[in-house]
Amino acid sequence: MSFDPIAKARSRLWAIPTVTFKHVPTWAIAIGTFGFIGLSPVASGTVGSAAGALLYYYLPFLQNNWILLASSLLIFIAGTVATDVIELKMGEHDPGIVVIDEVLGQWVALFSVWYIGDPLFVVVAFLFFRFFDIIKLYPASVFESRFGGTSVMLDDVVAGVYANICAHLATWIIKSFFGT
Repeated sequence: MSFDPIAKARSRLWAIPTVTFKHVPTWAIAIGTFGFIGLSPVASGTVGSAAGALLYYYLPFLQNNWILLASSLLIFIAGTVATDVIELKMGEHDPGIVVIDEVLGQWVALFSVWYIGDPLFVVVAFLFFRFFDIIKLYPASVFESRFGGTSVMLDDVVAGVYANICAHLATWIIKSFFGT
C-alpha cells in the first residue's frame, strides 16, 4: 500500500464522516484529541502541532528537558492506548481527530540543549515538523501504513526527529549569519 499525503489531506478536508465516534469512550476521545483540540473542523493536525508548540513556549516547566522527556513518554503511552481504542471503535486508521501524536512529534522537534525556549527555534521547529509530518519520509511512511496506536504515534516521532535536526541547523544558520 503506497502513501499519498495529498489524498489523505483531501479526504480529511472534504469527506463527510461515515462513522461517528459516539461509541468511543469519552476518556479515549479526550486523550486522543488532546483535550478535544482534534475536533477542529479545519487542519486538526496543524492545530494539534500548534497546541504542542504553544504549550512548550508558554509553560516554562516544559522547557526543562527532563520534564519534556517525561511528558513525551507519558503522551506516547496515553496516546498509544487512546488511539488503539479510537481506531478499533471507529474502524478507521489514524482518524483525523487524533492529534495527540502531533503534540508528541512537536515536542520531539522542540527538544534542544542549545535553543531551549528560543522563540525562533520554536517557530522553525513547528514549520519543519509540519513539513515532515506531511511528507512522511522513511521510516515514518512505514509506520503510517500500519494499523494501531503505536504506529500512529511513531510516525510523528520520526517526523519530529527529522524536524529537530533541521530546526537546529536552520536556527544555527539564521543566528550565525543574521545575528538574531
